[in-house]
Amino acid sequence: MNDINNNAVKSNKKAKKKLLIIIICILTVMILLVIASLIIDLIENNKNKEYEIDYNFYPADYEENIFEDEKYILLTKDGFISYCDSSTNITLGIDKEIAKNYGEEVDFLVDMIYDIINGDHESYNEKFSDSYYKNNSPKNSFTMQKVYDVKITSISDEEVAEEAGNYTKSVYCVEYKIYHNNGTFRRDIGDGSKKQYITLTNASGELLIDSISTVIISKK
Repeated sequence: MNDINNNAVKSNKKAKKKLLIIIICILTVMILLVIASLIIDLIENNKNKEYEIDYNFYPADYEENIFEDEKYILLTKDGFISYCDSSTNITLGIDKEIAKNYGEEVDFLVDMIYDIINGDHESYNEKFSDSYYKNNSPKNSFTMQKVYDVKITSISDEEVAEEAGNYTKSVYCVEYKIYHNNGTFRRDIGDGSKKQYITLTNASGELLIDSISTVIISKK
């Protein structure tokens, strides 16, 4: 009888020991998972910080007429928009009056630049398609922007055939600087510029912007 009791006690001790080992293993795995999650978050946050650049924006003055700023006028007096046809690699200086000579898309993009210059957020927002607004919001009001050194480059053109109908799709690279940027229109540039790849289509029946992709330059 004592042997039976002793065996039962030993079995209970072994069972408790196994249960304790299992509990310890589960707790260890949980702790390791938490630590791994924290490390991953830390790495991701550090990656994002490579792209975070603090710019010192100029004060915003919604009443300012930028065409009265002599320094800005000097930056634009000899022409400030250039167009490059990537198929020929020929770059030409253009202005609002002759932009249409280089195609509907170029005329559209130059008109967009003037919306930015004139601080016309309503006209600017009307240049984007429903497809764009599925993932993006319209621009809030912004001041007149002292845009200069504008470069427009054609990247590609194609005809897209779909069951709903055919349409054209064009991609352009647009780059410009903003003198005394006050951050009301763009907060991702300071004195310099970043290339933006703009996709234009007439899928809706009129030429509109479907997407804008900005080239991100990491801080080193």
